[in-house]
Amino acid sequence: GIVRRFIAAADGYLSEGDLIQASEKLWGAAAHAVKAFCVRRQWRHGKYSHLRRAMQRMTEETGDDSWIDRFGVAYELHLNFYNDDMVDASINRDRLRVRALVDRLLAAAENPPLPATSFDC
Repeated sequence: GIVRRFIAAADGYLSEGDLIQASEKLWGAAAHAVKAFCVRRQWRHGKYSHLRRAMQRMTEETGDDSWIDRFGVAYELHLNFYNDDMVDASINRDRLRVRALVDRLLAAAENPPLPATSFDC
């Protein structure tokens, strides 16, 4: 799917030294993975605030801060697209965090649908 294509594109851009494009592709992978997860949960997902709230909710549900922390890392990569102030070592480190979040979200999105909740994410 598109998430895996973004990850592969990010790897290609990193190998070419194009940190701006690599950053944005990693953000895109994370954002689309959160959206797929939200669809499965029947949560709103049309805006950035919906995606962030979904990751906050998962942190609350599981007691695991890595949901929101890794989403924050992905967002910092998105900001790098505009600011171009990150070095390749940081992006390579953050790439692993984003991939961990993406893998977790995609695995959760592939599971049978969860019951609808009254939570308006």
